[in-house]
Amino acid sequence: DKVIEPMGDFQQEWVDACKTDLKTSCDLDYAGSKMEMMMLGLVAYRAEKEIEYYAVKGEVTNDANANQFLKRTYRDGWVING
Repeated sequence: DKVIEPMGDFQQEWVDACKTDLKTSCDLDYAGSKMEMMMLGLVAYRAEKEIEYYAVKGEVTNDANANQFLKRTYRDGWVING
């Protein structure tokens, strides 16, 4: 079996990126899109069907009921801005 070569000192890469204009090898744009894809897979699982997602509006276009899985209602006093 082949072993992946070491990625280097990724912690130092992150610190250097915070202090300079360096772009990391796995930045938040990349990681964010992968996380969105994974979460949409969970939405499709809960909707029990294949979904079509319109990223600009952030909504499922072929199943209005699936949109309920894209947001959460928080208890009074707990707010997430953004």
